[in-house]
Amino acid sequence: VLFHIVAWAALVAGAAELTRFAGGLGPVFAALHLTTLGVLAMTAIGATLQLLPVATRQPVRSVRAAKLIWWLLTPGVALFATAAGLVRPHWMGPGAMLIVAALALYAWLLAENLRQARGMRVVVLHGWAALGALALLVVSGLALVAYYEHGLALDWRAFASLHLVAATYGFMGLLAMGLSQFLLPMFALSPAPAPRVAKRTLIAAAAAIGIALIDRLLVGEPVLFAAAAVLGLGAGIAHVVSMERALAKRLRPPLGPAFVLIRVGWACLLASLALALPLALGWRADGALAGFGVLLVAGWLLSFLLAVLQRIVPFLASAHAGGGARGMPLVSSREPGGSLAVHRVLHLAALAGLLVAIAAQAEGLARIAAATGLAGAVAFSLFFTRTLMRLRAARLQSGPAAPAPS
Repeated sequence: VLFHIVAWAALVAGAAELTRFAGGLGPVFAALHLTTLGVLAMTAIGATLQLLPVATRQPVRSVRAAKLIWWLLTPGVALFATAAGLVRPHWMGPGAMLIVAALALYAWLLAENLRQARGMRVVVLHGWAALGALALLVVSGLALVAYYEHGLALDWRAFASLHLVAATYGFMGLLAMGLSQFLLPMFALSPAPAPRVAKRTLIAAAAAIGIALIDRLLVGEPVLFAAAAVLGLGAGIAHVVSMERALAKRLRPPLGPAFVLIRVGWACLLASLALALPLALGWRADGALAGFGVLLVAGWLLSFLLAVLQRIVPFLASAHAGGGARGMPLVSSREPGGSLAVHRVLHLAALAGLLVAIAAQAEGLARIAAATGLAGAVAFSLFFTRTLMRLRAARLQSGPAAPAPS
């Protein structure tokens, strides 16, 4: 939540360079990594360590290791982003080492859970695919840090593309697709998508990612990179269609406002893949790369994540509070909807504003849009803070657990 606010603040500071951003250190680079590492990866780690055991029917191997991940990742992201934002590459290495240590611990916990999984085969397969992408993003990320800090000789653009694909479509994207298989049906009280369709979609998505990575590392052929984008677009369409068909069979008629953000996220996923095709073939209109980044990170991944958090945070708070015990109201039944409505409007306005600003190359509009996103992040933090306060109140009100009847 804090990194979410700081990421938008960094984007406000770097609004002048956002409309033509194509890589390189500075505030926009810092905002990007505050979002991907500080918001997306941080939340994905916490969510999977709590929710994946439900799908796999296996407990987390080590709670201490799970807690240590937070203590490594939080200062690592803060140091890395600060160094990048201030263009101090010699500070990036220590931050990157902390991040890599945290991700390595997470990879071990995730692999142990997946290895012993006893349920939801489709979710498990997505987890293994995401784990492979995580390894690639770590290796490529370290190479890029060495390039910035020590001048390591490498094809910067190829490694940056590899890192982007592995991190977004690979690690975060495959996790989002996998968790969607049981989280969204749970929210909507609907059946899960057909496992056969989900597996085929995963194969297509993994193949697209693999082709893109091979091209960036070994071939460097625009047509092959474009083919990966087409295959990825097909996988994205198949995923969205299968999820919509499953949700159409829901028992709960209103899906709720969070699904507005989820569907916006899906639309941005498909739009990013459609835009990736001309970019792969060498099209470089003003702001094209920046627009692609906004669609991919803020439009798809961030919108989807924030929508899921709106539903899952009150649920987890109730679970941790022992919600419902002795007639107490669930934390989730008192969800603060006002701040979420404000956040939703501001987030969507910021997203639209950024895209228009990039298309028009309007720096002033980009700053206004980023400030709107910052206000939305503050509104979301109010929802999160109030939920935590209600969790604390519920725990105090419930007191010690009643003894089990003999």
